[in-house]
Amino acid sequence: MLRRLICVLTVAASLIAPAMATQKDPALDGLFARLKTVTDPQQARLLVQAIWETWTAAGDPALDALMARGLSQMQSRDLDGAIETFTALIDKAPDFAEAWNKRATVYWMRGDHDASVADIQKTVALEPRHFGAWSGLGMIFEEREQYEAAIRAYEECLKHNPHGEGLRAHIEDLKRKAARQKT
Repeated sequence: MLRRLICVLTVAASLIAPAMATQKDPALDGLFARLKTVTDPQQARLLVQAIWETWTAAGDPALDALMARGLSQMQSRDLDGAIETFTALIDKAPDFAEAWNKRATVYWMRGDHDASVADIQKTVALEPRHFGAWSGLGMIFEEREQYEAAIRAYEECLKHNPHGEGLRAHIEDLKRKAARQKT
């Protein structure tokens, strides 16, 4: 009887509360630790892929379906539809960092940098190691010719993913642009 009650309560709780966003997945700590120490570029790519897969999968069929639909809309350039879908996903799971990040990407694709920055800030508040969001923020600052802010964002990206190809050299270029901007 007690076992049945616990089972019913567990099922009821899962219906009421959305699945925990996967940036809370404890496996990420190990993936990030390995990403910082691995030297083989292929291994680094596999670790980055595993991190993205972990971030993207909510672990709840309804939330995963919304993510898949939003990604499909992004690919087909249905940007308004993608924003609507990712907003619905955020409404259902407001702590799901990757939903915020995907909507930030769509806003960027539409040229709405202010909305993109706001969603990136929410993404990194939920998942401070989100190197993709930090990179996106760097791109926006760079497009705005805010080079020092771009450098800080890119450096934060490298802090969590030291395998960003060409990013170190790019940061050095931005440092030169920032120095010229001051003169």
